Amino acid sequence: MQGVAEVVPVSSSAHLALLPWLLGWDPPADRTGFSAALHAGSCLGIAAVIGRPDRRTAALVAATSVPAAVAGLLAADRVEARLGRPPQLAALLAGAGALLWAADRWSPRDQQVGVREAALAAAAQIAALAPGVSRSGATLTALRLAGVDRAAAQRFSMLMSLPVTAGAAGLTLSRSRTLTPQVVVGAGTAAVSSAVAVVVLARRGGDSASVPALYRLALAAIVARRLHRKGPA
Repeated sequence: MQGVAEVVPVSSSAHLALLPWLLGWDPPADRTGFSAALHAGSCLGIAAVIGRPDRRTAALVAATSVPAAVAGLLAADRVEARLGRPPQLAALLAGAGALLWAADRWSPRDQQVGVREAALAAAAQIAALAPGVSRSGATLTALRLAGVDRAAAQRFSMLMSLPVTAGAAGLTLSRSRTLTPQVVVGAGTAAVSSAVAVVVLARRGGDSASVPALYRLALAAIVARRLHRKGPA
């Protein structure tokens, strides 16, 4: 699930938190390290198949990474602690999903990524520190609002995710001393599923965001119903 959720804008972090809660699974002993390993695997899978960007695109990607990296170092742990529980995750899944759907449906569709568009995506990537927003969802929303063509927006969004996600995962893994078979298998599975998801999206030429947006709303509704029936997590 992680590999696909890293590419499709449904929030991999929300799924890592919500699926054990919804299904009654015991979370991994080192949940943070396990999550970082899955994200690292996803980065490897995406990088293996997405193709090398040209120099201009690479420079824009590098520039967009700086604000999110700084914000992550300063505030990621506090943001996750405050917004990482099921009620907040459900609200963020629904709200960000509705924005993504609206941006994809009604925005102009003929722009390519330039400095202005990259700057908007960089700001959106900071908002994705909140679990449930989705890094790819936030940057796709910003790029589509700026009028970027759907396929170009998806590719740039995936390229943007690589430096920040890989850096955050590497930093977390360097602090974690747990390297179990479960972690290794999870990372490998995430790499393969992310690579497959990228290839499928590329062949389809940029899919509508309607399906991911509706899925996010449905998942938020399931979480809200569970909270209503059983009380807060």
